[in-house]
Amino acid sequence: MRLARDRRGNTLAIMAAALVPMIGMAGSAVDMARLYVVKVRLQQACDAGALAGRRAMTDTTMSTPMESAASDQASSFFRNNFPAGWYRTANVRFTPVKASVNTDPNVANGVNATASADVPMAVMSFFRVGTQTVSVTCQAVYDVPDADVMFVLDTTGSMTCYPQDSPNCNNGSEKPATTSNGTTTYSKMESLRQSVMLFDSTVRGSTDPNTHIRYGFVTYASSVNVGRLIPSQYLQNSWTYQSRHLSPATGSGGVLPGDYAWGDPSDVRLYNVPRSYCFDQRSPASGFATSGPTWSNDRPQARRYYNTSWTSGNGGTCSGRQQPLLPYWRYEAVTWDTSAFLRTANGGNTADPTRFDGTTTSWPGCIEELNTSTASSFDVRNLPDDLNPDIVPSSDSNKWRPAWPDVVYMRDYLGPQDIRDEDTSDYYRSFRPGNYYPNAGYAICGMPARTLDTMSAQDVRNYVYDSRFKASGGTYHDVGMIWGTRMISPNGVFGATTAAWPGRQAPSRSIVFMTDGSMAPNQAIYGQYGIEVFDNRTGGQNDSQQDYDNHTARFRVECDAAKMRGITIYVVALGTDVTPDLQYCASSGQAFQAKSTESLKAAFRTIAQRVAMLRISQ
Repeated sequence: MRLARDRRGNTLAIMAAALVPMIGMAGSAVDMARLYVVKVRLQQACDAGALAGRRAMTDTTMSTPMESAASDQASSFFRNNFPAGWYRTANVRFTPVKASVNTDPNVANGVNATASADVPMAVMSFFRVGTQTVSVTCQAVYDVPDADVMFVLDTTGSMTCYPQDSPNCNNGSEKPATTSNGTTTYSKMESLRQSVMLFDSTVRGSTDPNTHIRYGFVTYASSVNVGRLIPSQYLQNSWTYQSRHLSPATGSGGVLPGDYAWGDPSDVRLYNVPRSYCFDQRSPASGFATSGPTWSNDRPQARRYYNTSWTSGNGGTCSGRQQPLLPYWRYEAVTWDTSAFLRTANGGNTADPTRFDGTTTSWPGCIEELNTSTASSFDVRNLPDDLNPDIVPSSDSNKWRPAWPDVVYMRDYLGPQDIRDEDTSDYYRSFRPGNYYPNAGYAICGMPARTLDTMSAQDVRNYVYDSRFKASGGTYHDVGMIWGTRMISPNGVFGATTAAWPGRQAPSRSIVFMTDGSMAPNQAIYGQYGIEVFDNRTGGQNDSQQDYDNHTARFRVECDAAKMRGITIYVVALGTDVTPDLQYCASSGQAFQAKSTESLKAAFRTIAQRVAMLRISQ
C-alpha cells in the first residue's frame, strides 16, 4: 500500500514513456524540413537546367530529339545548382526534353524537364521510415511574346559630338570616328546607330519563328516628321502662320498706291548707247519709263530713269537716275491654303505665296500640333487634345497642320511690322532652309518617322544610316514623347498599326527613349508649336523659365499617359546624367546612363534582353 501511494520517481517513468512519441514528432519535423529544403533546391536546379537547355537549343523541330549540346548544357546547369550528395541525397536524376507550348505542335518552343532525388531519413529511420524520393517538374519557354518597340530618339545638334564631350561642343558636323591606343571613339549619332542595330540583333536572336516583333521610330528635336503618316482627313486644308503679305499702302511722299513703294533713287550712266535709247527711257508725262518690272532676289525691280541726257562721248552716253519698285510687306499672322500639300503623297509643289520670283515650295512633312493648352499642370485622366495619345480629330478647325517653314517669317518681337525689303534685317527672313540663321537648327524637320511594322535587319540598318538620319536642332522631350506614345498607343489614329496579330494576344509595348541632354526650348525657333514668342501655344511667352517648366510638365504627363496604357518606358541618358525628369519618365528600374559607345550598346543590349525575356513558364 505504501508503494502504491509513493509518487517519487513518477516523472522519470512518464518521461520514459513519452520519449518515443516525442522522438517521432521531432524526427518528423526534422526530416520534413529536410525534404522541403531538398525539393526547393531541386526545383531551382530544374528551372536553371531547363532555361539553359532552351537557351542552347537550336533545333525547334518536335520530330527530332533534343540535340546533345542543349541536353548537356541543361544537365551542367542542373548539376551546378544541385551538387551530388547534397543533404546526403542519392540517385539524382534530371531529364530534359523538347516541348511545344501553346503553339504549333510541330514546333518546339520550350523545354520540359523532370528531376528527382532520393533523400534518406535522418531521424525517422528509427521508426523504420525508409528513403523518400522527391520529384519536381519544370518548363522553360524562350518566350518573346509578340512585342512592339517604339524608338524615340533624340537627334538634336549635340548628337554630332563624342559622348565624353561637353554639352557646348562644336556640333556643326558629325564628328568622325577616331582611334587611339586601340580604342575607337564614335560620335553620339554613330553610337546610336550601332546600338539600335545591336538591339535588333539581340531581340532577333531571342525569338522563336512564330513570334512577331514590330519596330517604330520617332526622331525628335523641336518637331517630328510624321505628316506623311497621318491620314489626310486629319490634316487641315488651311492654317494661320506667322508670315507676311503685301500691304496696301496709301501714304504719300513717293509711296505709290497699292502694294509697292519706290526705293531710294540712285545715279546711273550707260555708255555706248544711241540717242534714241536714252530718249526711250523717259516718259513724256511723268518722267518715268514705261518698261515693266524685272525680277531679282525676291524683289520686283522696275528700273526707271528720269532727267536723262545724252552726249556723244564714249560712243554715246545716257545719264540719269533710277528707282527700284519694292514690295511693301506687312509681317504678321496670315492664313494660307495648304490643300495642295494634301493631294499628293510627297507634299507637292506650289507657288510660294510670300515671294514674287517664281519660287515654288513644298511640305517637308513636319506638323504643327492640334489646339494646345497653355496650362502648367495636367491631369493624366483628362488630357487636352494635343497631349491625348488616343485623339482622333473630328473638328475641321482642330486637326494637325502642315509645318511650312518657307512661308513663316521672323520679325521684331515688338509685333507686326511693315518693311519694304526683307533683306534689310536678319529678323525679316523666312525659315526656309539655309535662309534664316543658316545651320542653326531654327526650323528642323528631320528623319521621317515610321509606324510600327515588321522590319528586317537590313531595314533597321537602312533607317539609321539614311542620309536624313542626322543631328540638328534643340531638345524638346515632350515633342518626342507625345508622338512616341501616340504611335504605339492601342487606340487613336495609329490604332490599326498597333493591333494584335490575328488569333494572338495583345503584344507587349515598350518605348525606348534615348536622349543626350535636358529640355532646351527656344521661343525664337519654328517648331511643333509655331514660333512660341508670337503664338504662345504652350503658355511660356517672354518667360524662359515658365516656358521650360511648361514643356517639362507636358513631358512628364505624357510619360504618365504611356504608363497608364501599359507601355513600359526605358530611358537611356547618353553622355549626361539621368535627370529627375528622365528618372520620373522611366518605368521602375528602367533608367540607364551611358558615357561611351560601349556603355550605350550595353544599355541597349540589356533593354533588348528584358524585352525578349527567357522565362520559366511553370
